[in-house]
Amino acid sequence: MNISLYEKPMKIELKDNSLLVDGKEHQRSARKMKEMEDVMLTEPETDFLGNPDMYYMFRDVMKKGNIRFDITVIPAMVTEKEYNKTYGHYHPEAVQGLTYPEVYQILKGNAVFILQKKNATGGVDVIVVTAGQGDVLFIPPNYGHVSINTGKTPLVLSNLVACNFDSEYEEFKNNKGAAYYYLEGGELVQNPNYFVGNMQRAKASEFNARFGFTAKDLLVQFSEKPEQFQFLENPGVLIKK
Repeated sequence: MNISLYEKPMKIELKDNSLLVDGKEHQRSARKMKEMEDVMLTEPETDFLGNPDMYYMFRDVMKKGNIRFDITVIPAMVTEKEYNKTYGHYHPEAVQGLTYPEVYQILKGNAVFILQKKNATGGVDVIVVTAGQGDVLFIPPNYGHVSINTGKTPLVLSNLVACNFDSEYEEFKNNKGAAYYYLEGGELVQNPNYFVGNMQRAKASEFNARFGFTAKDLLVQFSEKPEQFQFLENPGVLIKK
């Protein structure tokens, strides 16, 4: 894999499993298949398949104040008919009643995001969001989320997020993943560990419009005007409960 992602404001390129930033190899962390067993519909046969990297992350590619720009690569892979995905997580509370938001952009490939929010009945409301190359997706406060590679090529995501908290994985681990599993052919299988109160589908642009959010290029805009993204630290300035 040889992919040029940016020339400016910094040169960023993927070479095999490495990320080069202005010619220097950036620190990498990976999530292995055995770790993903907790959240997959069917437990993979790792004795046969081994323990490959399911996805890998490059954090702090750019950092300004308490906000960071990351890149995540999710290889094209299908395991027991389930598309490759991230583990899934929630964010902790930033201000009373609102957790930290996040923003993603698809740099290469096609994605589906499973967004889920706890509701008053003890279940979750779910939005299945589709996004293509270049699309930006706003993850609002109080939503857990999973990113899924539905294509035949690597999915390369960038994201902007505050860096003064740790993501929370326990709910996904305890419930064996998100509220839905996304399988070959676009089949959605509901996870029986959840009561789903409401399920919707949307394109990324449609979902963003609900919150009045727009962006064209996260890295460029963050580099030029990082103050535009202060809502990632203080969601109260953008989202009213």
